[in-house]
Amino acid sequence: MPFELKVQRPAELRCSNCGKLVGAGAIVVKTCCVNKPWVFCSRECYRQFVAKWTRNQEAAGNRLRRGAAL
Repeated sequence: MPFELKVQRPAELRCSNCGKLVGAGAIVVKTCCVNKPWVFCSRECYRQFVAKWTRNQEAAGNRLRRGAAL
């Protein structure tokens, strides 16, 4: 599950979900499978990302479990 990071320096970054420029109010998270932080402009963009990320993780888990049963 993604976890939120505390960012010390405000920097202008782009939202990983919608591409908007983000200033000091950025939400920065890291997932277990990607070794770089993801930046979001709002809680709504972060919520959309988590929903999509969770769906992908569940799909990958089902594929692995189905293959192991054969």
